[in-house]
Amino acid sequence: MYLWGIMKARAFSYILLACVFFPGFSQVYGQSRTKVVSIPAVLEIEVIIPLSIAKESNLSFGYASPGQGTGYVTLTASENPLRTASGVATLLPSPGAVYAGKFRVTGGPNASVNVNVPTWIHTLIHSSGSANLNLELTTPSATLQLSPTGQAVFYVGGTVTMWWGQALGQYTGTFTVTVSYQ
Repeated sequence: MYLWGIMKARAFSYILLACVFFPGFSQVYGQSRTKVVSIPAVLEIEVIIPLSIAKESNLSFGYASPGQGTGYVTLTASENPLRTASGVATLLPSPGAVYAGKFRVTGGPNASVNVNVPTWIHTLIHSSGSANLNLELTTPSATLQLSPTGQAVFYVGGTVTMWWGQALGQYTGTFTVTVSYQ
C-alpha cells in the first residue's frame, strides 16, 4: 500500500513536469496563446451655450375700425412692418407706435435654430372681458442662423379679424414662441 502511494505521487510528478516542459499537451496552453486585440476609440462631446430668447417688443396693430361686415388688419413680420387693411376694416392714425413682435435669440456662434410660432387662431380678449377678436400669427422663417457672436433677431406679425358691431376698446392676448437647436 505504501508503495502504491509513492508510485501514484511519482506518476503525478511526471505528468506535471510534462505539462510544464511540453506546453503543447496542456489545456492551459490554448488559453495562454489567445491573442487580445484592442483599438483606441475617441469619445467626443461639445458643450454649447444654452439657447435663450428675450422679447424686445410686443405685437401692436394700432387703431382700426371694423366697418359693416368682416374686416382684417395685417401687420407684416419685419423690423419696419407694413400695416394694411382688407375687407371692410379701416386703418386709423395711431398715437403710439405700430410694430411687429421682436424677439432676440442668443446661443452658440453660427448655430442653426428652429423657431416655432404657433400660427393657429388666437383669441384676443376685450379689456372688459365681454368680447373677443381673432389673431393669426405669421413669421418670415422657421429657422434662424445665429451670428458669429451667437445672436439673431426675428419678428412676428399677424392678421386680426374684426366684425361689424365689434365692441370698442382695447383687446389683448398672449402667445408663446419657442426656439431649439437644429
